Amino acid sequence: MIALKPLPKTELLIPIRERPLCPSSLAVDSRKVEKGGIFVAIPGTNHDGATFIEEALKRGAAGIVVAQGIGKKIASQFKDQYPHVSFFETPNARKAASLLASHFYPLQPETVVAVTGTNGKTSVVSFMRQLWHHLGKSAASLGTLGLVVEGKPFPSPTGTEGINTPPAVTLHQILQTLKKEGIKNLAFEASSHALDQNRLDAVHLRAAVFTNFSSDHLDYHQTMDTYFAAKARLFEEVLDQTAAAVLNTDIPEYEKLLKLCKKRDLRLLTFGKEGNLLRPISITPTDEGQNVVLECQGKSYTLFLPFVGQFQIYNIMAAASAVIACGADIPSTLEACLHLKGVPGRLERVAPGIYVDYAHTPDGLLSSLKALRPHTKGKLWVVFGCGGNRDKSKRPIMGQIAAEFADRTIVTDDNPRYENPAEIRKEILAKCPNAQELGAREEAIQYVLDKMEPGDIVLIAGKGHEPYQIIEDQHLPFDDGDEVRKWINR
Repeated sequence: MIALKPLPKTELLIPIRERPLCPSSLAVDSRKVEKGGIFVAIPGTNHDGATFIEEALKRGAAGIVVAQGIGKKIASQFKDQYPHVSFFETPNARKAASLLASHFYPLQPETVVAVTGTNGKTSVVSFMRQLWHHLGKSAASLGTLGLVVEGKPFPSPTGTEGINTPPAVTLHQILQTLKKEGIKNLAFEASSHALDQNRLDAVHLRAAVFTNFSSDHLDYHQTMDTYFAAKARLFEEVLDQTAAAVLNTDIPEYEKLLKLCKKRDLRLLTFGKEGNLLRPISITPTDEGQNVVLECQGKSYTLFLPFVGQFQIYNIMAAASAVIACGADIPSTLEACLHLKGVPGRLERVAPGIYVDYAHTPDGLLSSLKALRPHTKGKLWVVFGCGGNRDKSKRPIMGQIAAEFADRTIVTDDNPRYENPAEIRKEILAKCPNAQELGAREEAIQYVLDKMEPGDIVLIAGKGHEPYQIIEDQHLPFDDGDEVRKWINR
């Protein structure tokens, strides 16, 4: 039960018609408004929350927050029918929603870390959760795989499945629930959408991690500059000034990130070839994984890590650096790395020579193919497609990567959504004309598995852990790993 208290005094909430108000709940979805609650009408890209104000009032809303410039009009429109309702304007409805969410759900775990970047977020938050657990600390991770609490069953809240970063109200509800359940450490994925939409602005972070940066989500951000700016907000505006910034020195964007972090005088911990905390001295592929020598503060640590791909070593360094940034002992953290397990659908070995990976960006596909090449004695196959109603610019780029770095390519359907699947495949095939085209994903997977020979390696990319395929608005059951297992059983 939320204790009723007045709304916080803030420049984000400008009273237009104020009545005595101690709201009992918060909603940004008019269908979830409760009697005595407050409704924030967010101007969205597809729907304007202002069009649902009347529904919120009919459901018993005691307070309404609208975008700046329309407050007087809205208050006047409903003044006679709803004389006891308070109306507020805000210059930033999404930021106001985040502030109000933290007001209604003020509790948060002691240590919260946000991880951003184009690729690797899911692996890093999972590795952080596991590391904390091996160090004897209660821990959780939140992101594409849902809410995972180490060592105990913990169902993900409804509506968070497949979402990197939940909406602000849901996020703060999760933070409060974790705190009440005694979970002291949380690592979560911070998507560019969430950062751009101010969902994280009221979360108290002890550290933030930047993994890497490459083309993605240009359907939303339009340009690479605005895409980068959205992610950089985590360090430029969101991160507490007393917190740590964990950066990868081996990405082209490092200098830009370093400059803005120094401008805010953030505590810097870096990993990579020029890292001030963790530096990879050598990474040697083996049949079962990789032998890694890391240098940390003048000492060398030799680790065998059962993961394929140099990028996974960087994900592990990112996770270890963040855990150390939050106070963990260095030798114990690096020893705990020996116990790490892979993340479902992230270059997951589902059978000898057969891997399923979530790689759905050019950089992700390139990294996975490069990771598998040293382990390939025969031909390297790749099966992939691209999602519909998403960034179209990456389709020919991914086609070209497949043509250059795989020996055999099968172009198939991913999640076509409302686009014509044949047109999506055509855009990919423009840069890999020698590839084979098999639209039905099940058929494509079975075909390549039938054709693979001893020494070959197959990468099935794009969907990873997803147990469905999205066609128009339907989520039809489909799992790449299950298709492999069916083939094996057959």
